[in-house]
Amino acid sequence: MLTRKKLLAVLLFVAIALTACSGTKTVKVTLTDFKIDSSRTEFETGVPYHFVVTNKGENNHEFMIMPPVDPEMDMDMEQMDEMATAMIEEDELDPGATMTLDVTFTDPAPAGTLEFACHTAKHYQNGMNLPITVK
Repeated sequence: MLTRKKLLAVLLFVAIALTACSGTKTVKVTLTDFKIDSSRTEFETGVPYHFVVTNKGENNHEFMIMPPVDPEMDMDMEQMDEMATAMIEEDELDPGATMTLDVTFTDPAPAGTLEFACHTAKHYQNGMNLPITVK
């Protein structure tokens, strides 16, 4: 018969195991010069996503999840960083590098209100953005 401490330990172990298997979805993102490809562009609130971001380009890139910006606006990177839901910085995504990022979206984002983007010097203006939706 299980003692109270053993029962609590078993329940804690089960809770941790269930959390680890809670349905995290892996999203593969590939950055090239100058395009973003993703295995998924539709997401759900409350679901944990594990982004695996690979830079297959010849230049450093960054990966940002953020609202679209007007390329004609004169925004500095600090302002864009504040707007981002999540990001991997340019100095972490050298050519050939792979980085990961865990994100759980908390709010819906209808089409046209959120995207994957790279704002490294003129990359965004050259097409490095990919619209996403969150339901």
